[in-house]
Amino acid sequence: MDEADHSFTTSFSFPRIDAKSEIDSIITPNRIIDDVNPANLEKTIRDLSSFHTRHTESEFIDSVAYSLTEKLQSVCDTKVHVQNFTYTAGETDDDSDNNLSSNHRQGPYSYNLKNLACEKPGKTNNTIMITAHYDSRAEDINNPTARAPGADDNASGVSALLEVARILSNISLNYGITFVLFSGEEQGKWGSTYYADYIDETNVDLELLINLDMIGFSSQGSNDFLVEYDSGHVVQDNNRYSRIVASFIKDVVSEDTNLNVTLGTLGNTDSLPFEALGYTVIGFHDDGATKNPNYHMSSDTYDTLDYEYIASVVNLTVATILELDKLINSDSADVGGLIFR
Repeated sequence: MDEADHSFTTSFSFPRIDAKSEIDSIITPNRIIDDVNPANLEKTIRDLSSFHTRHTESEFIDSVAYSLTEKLQSVCDTKVHVQNFTYTAGETDDDSDNNLSSNHRQGPYSYNLKNLACEKPGKTNNTIMITAHYDSRAEDINNPTARAPGADDNASGVSALLEVARILSNISLNYGITFVLFSGEEQGKWGSTYYADYIDETNVDLELLINLDMIGFSSQGSNDFLVEYDSGHVVQDNNRYSRIVASFIKDVVSEDTNLNVTLGTLGNTDSLPFEALGYTVIGFHDDGATKNPNYHMSSDTYDTLDYEYIASVVNLTVATILELDKLINSDSADVGGLIFR
């Protein structure tokens, strides 16, 4: 990023919350104004899945980034920052099935990629980061030419992020909110790793990240939804902090939605590079990696998703931010950040 991008330096903290009884004594559940527009969600997902693929190594990835820059700018009051970076793909980028042998990549090759970010300033310097990845993949991760519409994975998360940004643009908050779209998640979290290193090197005091990855597939029409917390990854101290926030979302915030929220552990997503650097992270997920039969298939198209379900996830995300915003004391330098300390 250029010098102007260093405006992302923020901090974030909560008052101490150890149990639901304490939560209930602090928070009166806030009913969100139903401002979510499912048509916006569907249009974004249609637009993104209309690309033949959004594979990070494909000829389309720059066009996808430019399209999303325009979409993000349309809902952000501040400049959208494009973080350009070069990634050289090796043979051990990830510990998942991303390293299956393929005739499509003879590598290693270098790729010029983009992360996209914008910031909604708050009354304080405390910040929540909302993230999603915009790339997609086919069953063969190393095939950049196969059809990969990626509607659920992860045009759904991108659409929700844009809608959250649109709704919050008209609401005055104590917290600053940073919205970030990553490239290269499917190949081994390339974009999120680069961005996490950036905020670590520039001493950003980030204490909460909410990652939206696959939030559009309602299995058998149910409203079941996973809020994922950290458990047993690189930084052990994060486990407790992440679980407290996840419980807060389940016990208080989900009252503002019609989702049946359950808690689960983090999957192999863009939240992990941040967790590895000591940040507290949460994941929102429809459990599509196990329940969506279109996962990483050409059949992962916009017409397989439930847009009222995605709208409920947007409500959950907005409600999380609004409920947390109630806890902040703008006159306090530390904002009582004992939940994480």
